[in-house]
Amino acid sequence: MRVLLAASVAALLCTAGCGACEPDRTPPPEASTSASARASATVPPIASHVSHNPPQPKLACRVIAIDGEAHIEAAVPTSAADAGTTPLLLQGLAPTEAWIALAKGARVIARDPRTTRETTFRGPARVRACVDFSEESWLASGSFESAVGAGESPGSEEWVVTPSGVVRYTAAQLSVEARPHEANVTLVSGVAFAWQPSAAPGDAGGPPGDAGSLMEEGWLRLGPGRTKLGLPRDEPASATLDRCVALSASARDLATQVMAPGGASGTTITRQVTTRRLARAACAVAALRVNALPPADAAPLLRPLADANGAWSGLPAVTP
Repeated sequence: MRVLLAASVAALLCTAGCGACEPDRTPPPEASTSASARASATVPPIASHVSHNPPQPKLACRVIAIDGEAHIEAAVPTSAADAGTTPLLLQGLAPTEAWIALAKGARVIARDPRTTRETTFRGPARVRACVDFSEESWLASGSFESAVGAGESPGSEEWVVTPSGVVRYTAAQLSVEARPHEANVTLVSGVAFAWQPSAAPGDAGGPPGDAGSLMEEGWLRLGPGRTKLGLPRDEPASATLDRCVALSASARDLATQVMAPGGASGTTITRQVTTRRLARAACAVAALRVNALPPADAAPLLRPLADANGAWSGLPAVTP
């Protein structure tokens, strides 16, 4: 029985198609065919929170609607005046290595070519769509809206990453409004979950007495209406990264136990899968916050971030 359980988790670690699995990073040939993609190719690579050993590449998301002013940032800006002016093109590919800046009142809709899921961003905003060719959106600031009935399938989750936490859903009508130290999530219908760095019962919104009972494997199951995710105003990006490193190390240790000769108990396997998803969420928030820093401040954090991502997303070496 233990052998079967260990084999199951090994398959879970290596396959795609679930919310805990890591997306692709390798750009496909099509990514060089649009002006948006060519502009992003000149931008210094943005540190990711996903595996450095990705499976087969996927296509970048395509921009299917633009209203108002939206452009691709030519570099990681230190102020609004430093932002680039390369326009985002209708029916062009969403940039894979750059941020998109939306002016006040602007709207951009991106469609995933694999699942056809559509995601809407509203300005003023600073966002990344389809991060690492996956169903994941980074919302440094601004608004996000889901599209009901587009790309919804079992095991196909969209992750919305903000500086204050992560929202994930498979089929739901919801919106997320992100600010530097908080995010408001409004769920209209469907099922969605939220994770925030503090992760204490009651911290993710709603009456403290009810929030604890709604926690599932470290995630708050959202109820209809508004939920507030908060981040301490004085928490530096390095502290967010420390949380990512700790959870990644724990996920790695549990994976080593699972893959060890003789197998592991069902409890250990469940803990590993749960911790791995939490590590992905923590490192997603850390990656967003690190990449929002000026280059000089971000530089010393990039290596620890990459190491942490490798720890939670990779398979450990097992000694016979």
